[in-house]
Amino acid sequence: MTQEARRAMLQGKNKILLFRKLKDSNKEAAKLVFQTEHTFSLSREMDKIPTKDGTLVKIGELEGEFTGIEAIQSKGDPVVTMLQEAVIDGEKLEVWEVTVDENLKDEDGKYPAIYAQGYLDEWELPANAEEEARVSSNLQIELIPQFGYATLTEEQEEAVQYAFKDTVAEQPAGV
Repeated sequence: MTQEARRAMLQGKNKILLFRKLKDSNKEAAKLVFQTEHTFSLSREMDKIPTKDGTLVKIGELEGEFTGIEAIQSKGDPVVTMLQEAVIDGEKLEVWEVTVDENLKDEDGKYPAIYAQGYLDEWELPANAEEEARVSSNLQIELIPQFGYATLTEEQEEAVQYAFKDTVAEQPAGV
């Protein structure tokens, strides 16, 4: 595989989740520290109706979810506390899956993102003797997720692994 082809592949590690309670829209969304994995999925129920002329398909409503949200617990991570409170109190959350890839950044410096609102339906804190303590959850999406571009704060960008830079001097913007 060529170097160029490797750079063109999307890496799962570049897809991060940011969370915020819907009622706290006056605050910035926050990244769950030490995320290890998650899955975004969309699905529809399909009913097959056999007829004498052939099978008809009746499609159901679109359903979406973020499953397998996993992270290693960080001491004092306020996002873990916020998410735990949200599942206990049944509070609606906002979630963004942001693809932090410098090659995909738009001209305004925003990254491709999926935005959704929903509820955590599960909360687990596994503590294996031979591994780090973890947090695990699923988020059920309400309505249809939206696709667009999201801004990361400077702090959020710094929390994500820095991008590769070349050894040559960088040119000032607009030159």
